[in-house]
Amino acid sequence: MDINQLQYFIAVAQTLNFSEAARRCGISQPSISHSISELEKQLGAQLFIRSKRNVMITDAGRELLPSAIEMVDIAEKTAFRIKQMESGHCGSISISALTTSSSALSRCLAVFSKRWPNIMTDITFTSGRSQVIAMNEKKYDFHFAGQEMVPEGDSYDCIVSHTDHLCVAFPADHPLAGKPLDFSKLKNERFIGVSETDGPTLYNQIMKVCAARDYTPNVVCQYDRAEAVLLSVGAGVGISIIPEALSRVFYSENISFTRIPEADAIRTYVVAWHKNMTSPAAKLFLEVVREMYDKQA
Repeated sequence: MDINQLQYFIAVAQTLNFSEAARRCGISQPSISHSISELEKQLGAQLFIRSKRNVMITDAGRELLPSAIEMVDIAEKTAFRIKQMESGHCGSISISALTTSSSALSRCLAVFSKRWPNIMTDITFTSGRSQVIAMNEKKYDFHFAGQEMVPEGDSYDCIVSHTDHLCVAFPADHPLAGKPLDFSKLKNERFIGVSETDGPTLYNQIMKVCAARDYTPNVVCQYDRAEAVLLSVGAGVGISIIPEALSRVFYSENISFTRIPEADAIRTYVVAWHKNMTSPAAKLFLEVVREMYDKQA
């Protein structure tokens, strides 16, 4: 299989329409149909069930789709980096970051890009679970992550970038919005939770904070994205507990945030990197990280 075949397959899988997929890819419908047929022959599996009225993806097609997207993404990023090098740009670094580390990452990039404008930075925002997996797989040069996400052992070094507090998010017109925080008054409130699967460390800390205050959240919804949590709170569906940093990244005039001031509600974030770093570009970025956070640490 080649990249074009995978791109055409992705287009059909996403649209479930060969004509629309052909239009998106800028080729004729017979060409895209031929390409999919050739891919099916190579794999020995039917990827789509075609009829006069509709197109349905098969189990084999659903199994292939995430891998196809990843392979095309890797190929496109690699091609871009090579073009950058050939046009005079020098090197690249890859960074995986939590949304709650956006401000710390932005400060580092501001200094680094002025000092080394020809080095490309590839940034991927991840959830807590994805960040842990990425660290174990050593996919990125740097991780802007929660301290508890760094693998145990001596494979990674890290430095504290900042701390943050958990806060309670209320709809702006909620009777408790803007008032001193009293968990005893939250017991009957509908609660919008973060997913334990996608953010296990954050979920566990929130649950411990609640338990320490004799508060059992009445969870009515769980989401793996902060945007969805805050959207629901802003719509009046319920309240939530989130890192305060998210209130600055996804601020909404429909939401009121009240900090939980105690020590158990503090979250510590780090910049982490693999000790066996060999990339010259990554070493230059590490110099910037150390300059910015060594004194703070």
